Amino acid sequence: MKAFMVYEPHRFGLVEAPMPMIADDEVLVKVRAAAICHSDLDIIEGRRRHSLKLPVITGHEFSGEIAELGKNVTGLSVGLKVACECIVWCGSCRACLNGETSCCENFDELGTMRSGGFAEYTAVPAKMVHPIKNLSFEEASNIEPAGNGCHCAQAAEIRNGDTVVVIGPGPIGLYAMQFAKLYSPGKLIMAGTRENRLAVAKELGATHTVNIRECDPYEIIMKITGGKGADRVLQCATTDDAMTLGLRLLNTNSVMAIEGYGDDEPIQLRFSEFVKKPMCIKGVSGVTEENYIATIRVAEEGKIQFKPIITHTFSLDDMEKALETMTDKSQNAIKIVIKP
Repeated sequence: MKAFMVYEPHRFGLVEAPMPMIADDEVLVKVRAAAICHSDLDIIEGRRRHSLKLPVITGHEFSGEIAELGKNVTGLSVGLKVACECIVWCGSCRACLNGETSCCENFDELGTMRSGGFAEYTAVPAKMVHPIKNLSFEEASNIEPAGNGCHCAQAAEIRNGDTVVVIGPGPIGLYAMQFAKLYSPGKLIMAGTRENRLAVAKELGATHTVNIRECDPYEIIMKITGGKGADRVLQCATTDDAMTLGLRLLNTNSVMAIEGYGDDEPIQLRFSEFVKKPMCIKGVSGVTEENYIATIRVAEEGKIQFKPIITHTFSLDDMEKALETMTDKSQNAIKIVIKP
């Protein structure tokens, strides 16, 4: 079968790989759509070193149909259309027993530590596939990044009428903003640097957009909020400046949920602010099984839009062209989907 293999940083390409052998508790998935995540680019370019076993068939955001069942698998059938989780969770550690499967103590992952979705077929633990009905394969491939957005919005504990600021209109930020909208905020502000993405945010329900490169975002957002700042901040950008902005914007009894992070450099905090305001900062790690199920349910109810975010599709044969499109900002790519 065809597969996209990364051997080491800057050495990668399409290869002829053997068909996966499935374990008794796994299913063989014929991949029909697999989305490119920025972390895939980080693997290729050598920026990601953690939780990585090279060489590996990359791709952790994908959907397909079941082609074969392991002998112990029940409740699923060949031909079933499925969205697939990427984090392989054990189900028995403390985190899993608390429902925090994305923080499994025996963490494994498709597309980084074992073969993923940039291939014609891949093996997936049966507990990690979820039937889909009303979504296309392309939309279902985005359940993973949408699930990150769901997790982020959930962690922020948004209340009716809150002023919500989302920083970073990448795929996850745009999905997080849509989930935030479901909580009926009073104001829903998207801040970012790319005008085409801010336009999509407006299309998807942002009440205000702020281009960080064209103004002082703190001053503009404080003006929009009447000097009060944000009740909830969803930090989905990948810069330290975004972290600093989010912290400055926090209002009284506020929460910042951090899904994205930058260079991981130390950022100065005034701990007195936690008492004076008070405020809460939460980290958001990955997508839990519960998030997947909730995201699929909400998406199939038509409450989440995928088409404005999925801007390009390519065949697996054109993977290198897809990667070039992703890095060429003039192409205005937001989410690229590969169709094996």
